[in-house]
Amino acid sequence: MKKFCFIIILISFLFAACNESEENKEYASFLSDEEGKYALYVVSDDAITFEELQENDINNVKTFTQEKTMEDARLEEIEEAPTFIVFDTKDKVYKTNNRDDLFKFLQEH
Repeated sequence: MKKFCFIIILISFLFAACNESEENKEYASFLSDEEGKYALYVVSDDAITFEELQENDINNVKTFTQEKTMEDARLEEIEEAPTFIVFDTKDKVYKTNNRDDLFKFLQEH
């Protein structure tokens, strides 16, 4: 009986791990590759530059991907422009449609 319970628990953990990796699979190409640094995904016709980030005392962004139109957006969850999504090394950590809110989040984190 103990072996049976152990096997059931083990299988449950395996399924949970598979589900988590499926959820993050969509974000894989957007994740930051450096601990403590963020990656941005931006859908906006108004470009964000590293210079603009530095002018706003934001130094925790290593990379970003920018799409100018909704048609170019590569994530299904994008429903409107502008949309700004912040990723760490594991997952999406923040999403907003407001540039000022994005900058505030990045300044505080």
